[in-house]
Amino acid sequence: MDLRHLHHFDMLAETGSLHRAACRLGLRQPALSQSIRALETDVGTRLVERSPTGSRLTRAGTAFLHEVRAILAALDRAVHIARLAANAPAPLRLSVTADIAARRLTALVQKFREINPEERVIVSDGSATHLLSQLDAELLDLVLLPAAVMIGYGGNRETLWREDLHLALPTAHPLAAEAVIDLRRLAEEPVIVGAGREPWAADKVLLEGCRTIGVAPQVVAAVQHQEVRLALVAAGVGLTTLPASRLETETGNGIVHRPTMPPLHLNVAAAWPTSGPSAPARRFLDQARALVTDGNHPSVGPREAPEEEAHQLPR
Repeated sequence: MDLRHLHHFDMLAETGSLHRAACRLGLRQPALSQSIRALETDVGTRLVERSPTGSRLTRAGTAFLHEVRAILAALDRAVHIARLAANAPAPLRLSVTADIAARRLTALVQKFREINPEERVIVSDGSATHLLSQLDAELLDLVLLPAAVMIGYGGNRETLWREDLHLALPTAHPLAAEAVIDLRRLAEEPVIVGAGREPWAADKVLLEGCRTIGVAPQVVAAVQHQEVRLALVAAGVGLTTLPASRLETETGNGIVHRPTMPPLHLNVAAAWPTSGPSAPARRFLDQARALVTDGNHPSVGPREAPEEEAHQLPR
């Protein structure tokens, strides 16, 4: 079925005359008649009744016209959307892991949107392995994740900032009275960790820190979501570790958080496709560096760049 025939039929229905419709369409009347006959052949029934005084739709033609106009309206919308998409700037396709869902990330996305109000940002989350595979396929522009999971990754990457990790514990816990908690005190303490195919970076940092000093905490629960972790902490099931700035929002909900000795932290890195960062990704990285150097986030340590993270974006 030729789309032109639908347009011709719609015009004939609007004007009620082959002559007027042909003039509006810039066609000769025999050509328009031929177009309508071809459409009727495709549909398999008469759509128009012709008479010396004009043309009118048959009952089938009236029903067909309703659907034709819906099709033409949808087509107009599709054309409009396509033209808007062609003229609109490409969005920033950003993805993050749950490990870094803390105040620095919130501030960064908020500031980026304030400075670039016309910039569209599409944010998703997932496991580090999944996000890096999407990045390699260039389905994402930028991924933010713990730097430790990127050791051995061959793509472009840069360490941006450090998140200090604190222990979360119930307000009634004996260790809550201490300003800093010695990790050796965790030898007999139950610990709650994250669940999933990949260990959470904060958990790895805590358990490795304890292992270094010869302490082996007892893991009593592995849960997927931070909210469940914190609910179990408040209920006295065990302790857990999360970014300090994330825990600040939980103070007063039956939970307190304390730094440790030795201190724990994880580095947050950005990764982008091997073909290079997109223009929105470059702007986002510039904003990330600016926020890191402003010194206004006391719970987040300074930027650190380990030697293994040598693939830096040119300034």
